[in-house]
Amino acid sequence: MLKGIAYKVASTFVFACMMAIVKANVNTFPPGELVFFRSFFALPVLVVWLWQRGEFPGALQTRWFRGHLLRSFAGVGSMFLSFTAFNFLPLADVTAVGYAGPLIIVVLAAFWLKEVVSPGRWAGVLIGFGGVMLMLWEHLGSSDPSAARGAIGAFCALAGAFCVAIAMIQTRRLVQTEHMGAVVFYFQSTGAVLGLSLTLLGSFWPSSLPFAHLMQGQAWVTPPWTECLILICAGFLGGLGQILMTRGFTLADASVIACFDYVSMIFVLILGVVFLNEWPSSTVLMGAAIIAAAGVMVILGERRWPTRKILPIGSGPLH
Repeated sequence: MLKGIAYKVASTFVFACMMAIVKANVNTFPPGELVFFRSFFALPVLVVWLWQRGEFPGALQTRWFRGHLLRSFAGVGSMFLSFTAFNFLPLADVTAVGYAGPLIIVVLAAFWLKEVVSPGRWAGVLIGFGGVMLMLWEHLGSSDPSAARGAIGAFCALAGAFCVAIAMIQTRRLVQTEHMGAVVFYFQSTGAVLGLSLTLLGSFWPSSLPFAHLMQGQAWVTPPWTECLILICAGFLGGLGQILMTRGFTLADASVIACFDYVSMIFVLILGVVFLNEWPSSTVLMGAAIIAAAGVMVILGERRWPTRKILPIGSGPLH
């Protein structure tokens, strides 16, 4: 059990480092380019891991390719939205709003998968959304231009959390017949293709067409070799974090491991202050604490009210 928890905590630290790299470069490179580096350079790590386990390429066989596409598009959408939110909000703020993902999963699972949700879990969801509204109110309760930028970032982060929920619900369905390596491989591959496609589309978008300013802003920016290595490192960290997280869930109970998702707030706070000079507000910290407590309530409620527990609700596709 302790070894599984250690793997999970290690994965949250690795993912936090990856997000800090993305945040540090989000004003230099367009979101599509960051998604490409994050996705493409995670693939070699995944392939080597599967090969060492004797599961490559067999693990990539699929019976439900369209199901992978739905999961992948939702996951990539989450990455795009979250990376866009980094343009407007500190790292800790985006992470905190993203904690709404597991709460949204409960709602979607009830109406989409027809899972039985206990009253305690519904209470946790309501409390958690109260924490989300508390953080949103900080940006919506003022007419200051900086608050307007914050509102855009908050809604992007919340939309990203919604995409996370869709992706993870679809993953619950996929892993009934598919290898988890296939789910991750097709997700990362889709992210690499869509990210690169957007940057190429932006590079050749004519000025005479609508949305020229928006699309041309997505054009590929060739990074210096030092920054290129840093972006490649972000992709490697994403792949490594996925392996550590998967390993953790094989060594300990999912309902216990999922609770440690919220340790990521400690890591992003430290990284944000030390490397990005970002100091979160008291409102964000309070809202994050409420959402984390509600998330733990939901996870523990799932443990007492077992439904179709196929995948832990705390593992999101932004990873």
